[in-house]
Amino acid sequence: MKNSIYKKLTVSLLIVMLMQNFAFGDDPLAAGKSAYDRGDYLGAIKSFKDAIKADKKNPQGYIWLGTTYIALDSLDNAVGVLVQARELDPQNPKIYELLGDVYIAQKIPAAGIEQYKKVLELDKQNASVWLKIGEASRKSRQYADAAEAYINVLLIDSTNLTAHRELAVIYMRAKQYQKALPLFRDLVKLEPESLSYKINYAKVLYETKYYKELIPIAEEIIQKDPSQLDIQNYLAEAYVETKDYESAEQAFLKFDPDSLSAVDLVKRGRAQRALEKYDDAIDSYERAYKKDSTLSDIYYELGTLYMKKKKYKDAVSMFEKKIEVDSTAGYRFASYLNAAMSLLQLKDYKKAKEYIIESIKYRPENVKAWQTLAQCNGLLNNTQEQSAAYQKVIELALAADTTNGDKGKYKNELEEAYRMEAFRLLGEKKYGESISYINKALQFDPKNCMLLLLMGQAWHNNTKEPETKRFEEAKKYYCKVMQLCAKSEEAKKAEVGLKLMGEECP
Repeated sequence: MKNSIYKKLTVSLLIVMLMQNFAFGDDPLAAGKSAYDRGDYLGAIKSFKDAIKADKKNPQGYIWLGTTYIALDSLDNAVGVLVQARELDPQNPKIYELLGDVYIAQKIPAAGIEQYKKVLELDKQNASVWLKIGEASRKSRQYADAAEAYINVLLIDSTNLTAHRELAVIYMRAKQYQKALPLFRDLVKLEPESLSYKINYAKVLYETKYYKELIPIAEEIIQKDPSQLDIQNYLAEAYVETKDYESAEQAFLKFDPDSLSAVDLVKRGRAQRALEKYDDAIDSYERAYKKDSTLSDIYYELGTLYMKKKKYKDAVSMFEKKIEVDSTAGYRFASYLNAAMSLLQLKDYKKAKEYIIESIKYRPENVKAWQTLAQCNGLLNNTQEQSAAYQKVIELALAADTTNGDKGKYKNELEEAYRMEAFRLLGEKKYGESISYINKALQFDPKNCMLLLLMGQAWHNNTKEPETKRFEEAKKYYCKVMQLCAKSEEAKKAEVGLKLMGEECP
């Protein structure tokens, strides 16, 4: 039974072969194509050679023979017949493409690319050939040429996945992240399940500082693959930059602090600082400092944290380190001024003054610096220098009100300057001048009982005015003090002033 079936199959196969031979008997080119399609390359070669003998001017025989040689990796033979085909049909782009394939296979990329470019002279919209140029250029490390080729592919076929991917990678490796960004954005849409595309997309978003767009992508990646430590790091920083400090701290706390770099510890510290977790923030910065004491970002930020915790000596040390390594005007100004404020707390007034003067060199119009200089001069009992500094505060603050649109910005500084100048003038018994400054201070705080008491005392002692007017004005202010602050020390002093004048409040 089995032998009978085998015989029938053999006979059927022979019949089919005879029919094919009969069908292609007069057409060796067709017979060769049929053999090629079956994978019978040796048979195909014989048929194509017969076709060439039959018609030496038909380029198709040479083209197909060259194609078959390529399939057999007989590249030198392929070149020979394809060159003959090119001589017969110089306007046929397929011949140049095949020659390009051969040269690329022979590792002669320049020759291959040259042939591909001839294809494009005849067929400019051939996306597959542009892809081949891109691949050959990329492998030859001619990345600019590769990028140009992939761009041309996308101009022809905007959804071509290979061109998107390769061009995106070229831009990313060249750190041209802005150019890579839209390509990876498209890749993620074209292949939404590809985790590798999303990882690269997240990196590009991080490098281009698109933090809001980065967060959902990074969260998705970590959910699928928690081992992606770089992505976790990007996410933590993105939370910091978008001011989601709670999430930032939680993200950083997933890491062993010893495994974090100094830069990452600084980022963690910034999140903790924003959450007013100052002790935790100091711990993060101090760990960062131990890992990399040359990281200048640490000095200023840790110094300000030490100030908040009243560790003024440590704060001064950090600000001085910042001054040593950072030449930018902004940081030198702030570091000198903060160091000075810390020195004031340590009662080192002389050195504090030196640092304040240095800070003013970098920001000569900074109201806060001049105010601090005035306060320092007061602590040093340098009355005239204190007055000069307060006059500068007044000058700069009023100028800011009128020219910078910052009306009211320096309200507290102005009030202090007017008040302290009034005190000085009272001490110098210049009562008329002091009244002018007290009036200006009262504009900011009209119910301030200390200022009202000073005004009463100034009028009381202003002997340059007639006694009737002096007493009338003094009584008015003394009585305001007693009305507004009945049980205060100021009220007691106001009552004494009234008795000295022989007056009483109505």
